[in-house]
Amino acid sequence: MVALDHSVHFDTVRAPRVPTAILVCAALALAVFAAGFALRGFSDNGLRLGTQVVWRLGTLVFFGALVAGPAGRLVPALRRLADPDRPMLQGFCAVLAVYFAALLLPNLFAVSDGIRPVGISAGMTIFIFFTGSVTLVMAAAVNRSLCAQFGEKACRTMLGLSVIYFWLCYSLIGLAHISGPHRPDAYYEVSVILMVAGLLARFTEHFIRGRRVPAL
Repeated sequence: MVALDHSVHFDTVRAPRVPTAILVCAALALAVFAAGFALRGFSDNGLRLGTQVVWRLGTLVFFGALVAGPAGRLVPALRRLADPDRPMLQGFCAVLAVYFAALLLPNLFAVSDGIRPVGISAGMTIFIFFTGSVTLVMAAAVNRSLCAQFGEKACRTMLGLSVIYFWLCYSLIGLAHISGPHRPDAYYEVSVILMVAGLLARFTEHFIRGRRVPAL
């Protein structure tokens, strides 16, 4: 006769819950990609337009991530924005995942056109590899379970480096297109303005918190 401890509960194994921010941002990225793809008649130009609008969507989500923390910590009514899980950065990683998939998947099935192989260039391959690696670092840095293993200090370092990388990406690409001989496109100007605004929001938070006198 085996005695069973009734205090032991046999729970069913549950699949890990995907954060809402990831689902919403991924769905939005897929929607704008499909819209851009359809707008150009499901052609190669449609693929280029679709991936372009997903990248630009990432700019807005990244800006939201930059200002969400300072706004939530400084404005009591917006306290929910300062979620320690950093949902906006999770959503940003989801948008970039859709961007890389939209960029790579069509080229995996590319065939030779009789003159040269059709596909992404060597420069774009390097960009995807490096930027994808930084995206994985950011995704790991905003994952609580992984941070518990690596340590909070390591996660803060990884997160800081990845945020700096993407801030420079959006800023420098925008500046290059503003000053270079390119077709006029207001997106690049807006991108630079948003990155500067996000940086100012961070500086403002540090300035205000540094000026506060601790209570005696």
